[in-house]
Amino acid sequence: MVSKARRPRGRPRSYDPDTVLDQVLTTFWRQGYSRTTLDDLAAASGMNRPSLYAGFGDKRSLYIKAMYRFRDRAKAHFEQALHAQPNDASFADVIERYLRAAIELESGHPETGVCGCAVISTASAEALADSEIRKVLDGVLRDMDKQLHARLCDALAGRELPPGTDIETLGFLLTSTAHSIGIRARAGHLRQEAERLARPIALTLAKQVGLHA
Repeated sequence: MVSKARRPRGRPRSYDPDTVLDQVLTTFWRQGYSRTTLDDLAAASGMNRPSLYAGFGDKRSLYIKAMYRFRDRAKAHFEQALHAQPNDASFADVIERYLRAAIELESGHPETGVCGCAVISTASAEALADSEIRKVLDGVLRDMDKQLHARLCDALAGRELPPGTDIETLGFLLTSTAHSIGIRARAGHLRQEAERLARPIALTLAKQVGLHA
């Protein structure tokens, strides 16, 4: 008697995890954490709830994974902006590029209906009540600070910034401005308003640290 080969239990995974997380991220970004339901996430991802849960966990697990995906995207986005360019006249150009990167990332996106920093816009409301979400928010803010601080250290060592520049204060002002851009975008402020101020803010900060732009 010939025995039949056993079929593997369950269906093979037929979804792309990165695509699913992008769809989940957009949903949380648009609606916020509290208003988003598992049904919303299932509809956005095209998966049923049991499959979504099996692949990614519960709502909070999905949220945390989506926020870390945004963090990685934002880090790559800002990294590109912080690189020195051959036509930079001074470090003021790097500062301006950093601010414009924040505007591009966090201003309204008509195709998806999202705006603001995905993490700050959604996690700040939940951070007091949920320690895991608070860790996500704190971690993303710290990562952003570390990325900029490393670039400012290099700029100081490479004489792009004057000796003695207070890079701690400069970094705090820059990241705070980037956060403010996202908050204002969430409140409905027009992208053009932030774009108009990017150069003047960069020049003001440059002047404060003794740069001649």
